[in-house]
Amino acid sequence: MVEMRCERCATSVREATEAVDGTLSVETSLGTNTVEVVTTATARAVSDAIEARGYKVRLIGQGSATRGHEDEAFGEALARALGTDVRTLRQSLACVGEFKGRAYGHGDVAGTVRFVQASEEVLLAEITLSGLRPNARVAVTVREWGDLTRGVESCGGAYGGDAGVVAVVDVDANGRADMPSTILNSQLKCWDLIGRGVAVHATEDAGDSTGAVASVLARSAGVGANHKKLCQCDGTVIWEAGEDFLPVVVEDESKADGPLISVKSQTVRRG
Repeated sequence: MVEMRCERCATSVREATEAVDGTLSVETSLGTNTVEVVTTATARAVSDAIEARGYKVRLIGQGSATRGHEDEAFGEALARALGTDVRTLRQSLACVGEFKGRAYGHGDVAGTVRFVQASEEVLLAEITLSGLRPNARVAVTVREWGDLTRGVESCGGAYGGDAGVVAVVDVDANGRADMPSTILNSQLKCWDLIGRGVAVHATEDAGDSTGAVASVLARSAGVGANHKKLCQCDGTVIWEAGEDFLPVVVEDESKADGPLISVKSQTVRRG
């Protein structure tokens, strides 16, 4: 979702996105303020390119670019096999662990680890982290539990043994580690990961929680999610927390036709 006000904005955003290495196609829509990108680059690389042009960005979905794939791959048959319903199943196809620095007990680490169930057999993961020790190697692992009372120490071991090791990634000289969407071990399923912990730790400290950080994997918006739904009452949530853009100031709250959120002294209507 990108703040675009005219066709010139859309052209600028499209050019910025097309210039990112790995971009295969870009589709912009002024009507919905959205940009759909097919790329092998990370979501952060795309967002950074757009923000460099002066536009605000919110990631609202990620996954297969094949429209309608959820209807075909995640239907009644699979839901019945899993002992659930289609609505619940489709709300469990993406999850994200967010790291937000010292205020959240994550030290200097900030960023996200995302999972998207592209099909019943294919789970994708993407990693975008900063604040790590420069030129180090870090392991990212899914843990058995989402108990963060004692950080990584209370999250248990790697979920599913070796299958729980998402990746070992190299950190650059600026303390950043990125992994574009990558297919994981087919033993892992997104609906089994929601509520568990995800840990980031130095590879040499895999069995030690010293210096490691953890976050809970929360349900997140999958591909095709309605970007106008910013609440969780229907199971649709945004990928990342952040300030809203294009606020509509409402002088008389009784005349508003959308949910009202008080922001300091103003009241704005979302979406």
